[in-house]
Amino acid sequence: MKAAFIVSTGRTGTDFFTTLYNEVVSNAWSLHEPKPAFRGRAREFLQRDPTPVEKLRFRASRQLRHLLRPEDCYIETNYHLFAAIPLIRESFPDAYVVHVVRDGRAVVTSWLNRWRYITNDHIRPEHVPGDPAVDHWGDWNPLQKLAWYWVTVNRRVEQTKPDLTVKFEDIFKGERKGVYRVLELLPCSQYDTEDVEKYLNRKVNRNPMEFFPPYAEWPERWKKQFWEIAGEEMRKWGYA
Repeated sequence: MKAAFIVSTGRTGTDFFTTLYNEVVSNAWSLHEPKPAFRGRAREFLQRDPTPVEKLRFRASRQLRHLLRPEDCYIETNYHLFAAIPLIRESFPDAYVVHVVRDGRAVVTSWLNRWRYITNDHIRPEHVPGDPAVDHWGDWNPLQKLAWYWVTVNRRVEQTKPDLTVKFEDIFKGERKGVYRVLELLPCSQYDTEDVEKYLNRKVNRNPMEFFPPYAEWPERWKKQFWEIAGEEMRKWGYA
C-alpha cells in the first residue's frame, strides 16, 4: 500500500488535495480526516507515544479501506495528525509525510472566522511539556492563542522531519509549482496538467461567514500581539 499523509495547522487547503487526488489523479484515492482521525489524541501525542492498540487501529482501518479500492495510492489529509508523525512512520514505514505551511496571519484569521479559541480550543500549553506559554494562557485573547497554536504545530511537524514541506502560497499563488511538488512525490501520480490547473482555480472549504477582518485591517495592538508570539517562526518561514 503506497500512501502519503498531508498534515498542517488546518486552513491550508488540504480539502483541495482530497478533491484533487479523487477527481484528477487517476490511480490514487484520498480521504479527509477518516475515522479514527485522532482528533482528541492530537494533544495526547504531544505528551506520550502512541500505544500498540492505537497503532493497530490506525493501520488496520486504512488498510481495510484500501483493500476495497483498485487505485495504487492512498492519500490522507488530516491536520489532526500533526503530532502523530511517529505513529505514521511506525504504521506505514514507506509512506510519505507532507507538511503544508501557510502564512500565520492568514491561518489565524481563517481559524478565528471559524470560532477556534473563541468557543472551542484545540491544544493548549499544558499539553506541551515545559511550554512557558502556560503562564500567559489565562491572559491571552483568541488571536494570541492562535498565534501560539500556529507556532506550536509547525514546530512540532518540523521536529519530526516530514518528507516534504511546501508553502500554501506556492500551491495557490504565482506559478503554483507547489502542487506539482506534492503530486510528484508519489510515483503513482497520473494526471493531466490542464485538469490540475482547473482545480487550482476553484476554492474549497470556504468559510461560511467571515466576521474577523484580514491582517491589513487589524489594529496595531493586534499586530503587535501576533508578532510577539509568532515573529520568530514567521521570519524562519520567510513571512516577515
